[in-house]
Amino acid sequence: MKALVTLLVLITGVMVSSCQEREAPSPPVKVEFHLTDAEGKATTIFQEGEDILFDYSIVNLIDETVTWYFDSAFSYHNMFTVYKVEEPGPERPGGDVVKIGTPQTPVLQIDARTGRVIPANGEMRILMSWTGNRENTYMFDNWSIYYHERESLTPGKYFVEFEQGITFALYNPFHRKFKIDFEVRSK
Repeated sequence: MKALVTLLVLITGVMVSSCQEREAPSPPVKVEFHLTDAEGKATTIFQEGEDILFDYSIVNLIDETVTWYFDSAFSYHNMFTVYKVEEPGPERPGGDVVKIGTPQTPVLQIDARTGRVIPANGEMRILMSWTGNRENTYMFDNWSIYYHERESLTPGKYFVEFEQGITFALYNPFHRKFKIDFEVRSK
């Protein structure tokens, strides 16, 4: 009986060990998101009438290509959702958070490819303008970004928040919630 228990413990240990060896490693990428002004300087303080640029990138940190699947939770349609923080007042004693929207108009993109390849030491980048300035817009793979008419944000406190998930071919999935508080000040 003792030999049987020892054998079962040994088999279980080998099975657990082999399962751990097959587990995928973390993806060798750095995912960055920040707000910039029209000159590309990262900031969280903007002047009234100034455009706000939403800069998101997936940077490959290795000398080999990295593949992620398009059927993953990656979606730029809800990226960069902006909310305004309303201060407490007579109408809203506790304050409030109001959804303002996204800089882009969500449009279904049909693409037959099942994945994307990030080049060795390369990046995939999305740069969107709050006011729809096409000169300050970039989308990987030359996808189109559709803007709707949008005015500059009025003075106040805001935040941008969204979640992003990416399923990689050879690595563990990436999932992260992004949030940046920012302010628009009067001129």
